[in-house]
Amino acid sequence: MRLVALTGGIGAGKSTVSRALAARGAQVIDADATARRVVDPQGPDGPVVLAQIASLLGHQVIRQDGSLDRERVAAVVFHDEELRLRYNAIIHPAIMHATAAEIAAHRGSEAVVVHEIPLLTADSADLPWTYDVIVTVEAAAHERIRRLQSDRGYTREDAEARVRAQGDEERRLAIADVVIRTDGSPADTERRADELWRRLTA
Repeated sequence: MRLVALTGGIGAGKSTVSRALAARGAQVIDADATARRVVDPQGPDGPVVLAQIASLLGHQVIRQDGSLDRERVAAVVFHDEELRLRYNAIIHPAIMHATAAEIAAHRGSEAVVVHEIPLLTADSADLPWTYDVIVTVEAAAHERIRRLQSDRGYTREDAEARVRAQGDEERRLAIADVVIRTDGSPADTERRADELWRRLTA
């Protein structure tokens, strides 16, 4: 098994590169999908995690169907650093546990496992696994802001705030073995993904 980290800032194009690698045979572990599973009210750990979040942020972040209102959580914690850290202290251990189980399921195989994880930098907390290759996907800040507005419906103010909050790309580039820039055409991004796949399977 080869374990690959695929990281980058919001709107940089991680998901585009991830889909291209999956189409070529990679086994993708999507950190966002994992985060959704650990707060699934029907999941094994969901009720406990949701109760902890409600205790911290209030029951208004829980929808009537028992699921987590992620947009409301973001609105509550985004401008309160202390509250955001306390929220992360609940959610991150659950995500790490679930991710470790997903990675372990591929141990002993010859799979290329791509872990799509946002904002991996030299300052990130230690993880209970080691990546064989770290790939950083980047695009210019103005292009990321444009994508957040056109693709996700963010206001310009919100898009700029999200990009600004994630800090300088130099911190991500510092740990990258491979850098894929997505400022160009979709065809150029596909070509770069193909080059990466050939490297990972060589």
